[in-house]
Amino acid sequence: MMSYSQKSNAQDTYFHEDYQKHKCPDSRSRHYEHCVEDVLEAILEAQKKAKKDHGCDTSCKKSIEDLLCEKKKHKKNTIPFILYCGCEPFKGTGVTTYHCHSKKKKAFKCIETYVFKIIDLDYKCATLELLTFKSDHKGDDSHHHHDNKCALSSPCKQIDHKSVEDLMDTGICITVDLSCFCAITCLPAVHLY
Repeated sequence: MMSYSQKSNAQDTYFHEDYQKHKCPDSRSRHYEHCVEDVLEAILEAQKKAKKDHGCDTSCKKSIEDLLCEKKKHKKNTIPFILYCGCEPFKGTGVTTYHCHSKKKKAFKCIETYVFKIIDLDYKCATLELLTFKSDHKGDDSHHHHDNKCALSSPCKQIDHKSVEDLMDTGICITVDLSCFCAITCLPAVHLY
């Protein structure tokens, strides 16, 4: 029978070996600069496989498995995620246009979000699509729609109590330098129409 110190040493060795096996290769800093890039690459690959109709706890690994293994009619095709920069959630901003019925003209619409979808990955840059919720855009004809900005002070305030089916793509993409990010949180895989 192993003593407590032998068990502790064995566990420490296991965890150290497990950590070494799963940490990002070629890490030169304590943030392991390639981890976010590796996760985004895995998400992008899984989303591409889901589009090709390959069927087969919340975490990036679980979301990737869910995306690839679901056998329902409307297969999941997207793993939304939140990025962290300097230990703070990253808020992306983009601009689109829409028809303003009251002015009978096109108007600009600024979209802010903490939730993204990977579109493309090129070396250390990624193209991300801003995702938002349908319920955040009701009454967009009014140019006095400022209440939503206060609600976007954190990722949780943006997504809490929102219907999963209301998550939508915006068509607005931004290009980011992946070396700016230190962490990623994956949301459960979803089907975006």
